[in-house]
Amino acid sequence: MEVVPAIFGAAAGLAGLLLVFLGVAISVFQSFGGDVPAAATSRFRRAGDWILAAFLLGLADVAVSFCWLLSPGRPLRDVAAVLFAVELAATAFAAVVTARAVLWR
Repeated sequence: MEVVPAIFGAAAGLAGLLLVFLGVAISVFQSFGGDVPAAATSRFRRAGDWILAAFLLGLADVAVSFCWLLSPGRPLRDVAAVLFAVELAATAFAAVVTARAVLWR
């Protein structure tokens, strides 16, 4: 019974962290002039796509956890746990993609 409320809070926190990554990618992308070739900014657009996808996954996990709080059941608990595991992996991947785009190229 304690797992889903913890997932609810942690998933919301990770989604907020992903917004920070998205803000970094957007600010670096916007620092380029309008006459820059698309190839120069493609890695930031790609990073933004991955970060946004991970953020939406986190929101889906929050929604499933909220549904469980309203109507507890094992299937919703299992879906919330699986989504959270995927969100953890997606957050780590988003961090690596953002760091590579901003720092190592």
